[in-house]
Amino acid sequence: MKKNIIKSIFVLSVAIFLTSCGKDKTNKVHCGVEMSAFQAMELKKIGNGGYTFSDDDKKLAADIIETLKGLFDNKYDINLGFIERDDQKISLYVIVPDDEEVIDKVSCYLMQHDFDGRLPETRNLLFYTDSYDKILIGIKTDTSAEEESAE
Repeated sequence: MKKNIIKSIFVLSVAIFLTSCGKDKTNKVHCGVEMSAFQAMELKKIGNGGYTFSDDDKKLAADIIETLKGLFDNKYDINLGFIERDDQKISLYVIVPDDEEVIDKVSCYLMQHDFDGRLPETRNLLFYTDSYDKILIGIKTDTSAEEESAE
């Protein structure tokens, strides 16, 4: 009986350690926080279900693409698609060249501008190569300041 209690406490301790391991560690990049591989894959899975664009979505997508291309004087072919969108959150596929400076500029622009209130505060971005064959990085809104103030 005593051995079972000790084993149970040990297993519980290991489980708590594993679930909290890295919880406070966030990798801030490109004006947001890098998603874990698991988060990026979950978002990709949601996107595989497809997205039905409303007329407002089409207009917003066109405005975003035009603005992003303008950041580089139309030098790069930048495109995007919606994964999901509601009043609180938007998740986007962002197709860009495999260039760190381009990713940084595009990500920071999307994280810092709300397109006249049409982008909700919470944003998830999955960056893909032009050929759409690999995920470059997943970036999400940095909510660590909000979480700290809630504690």
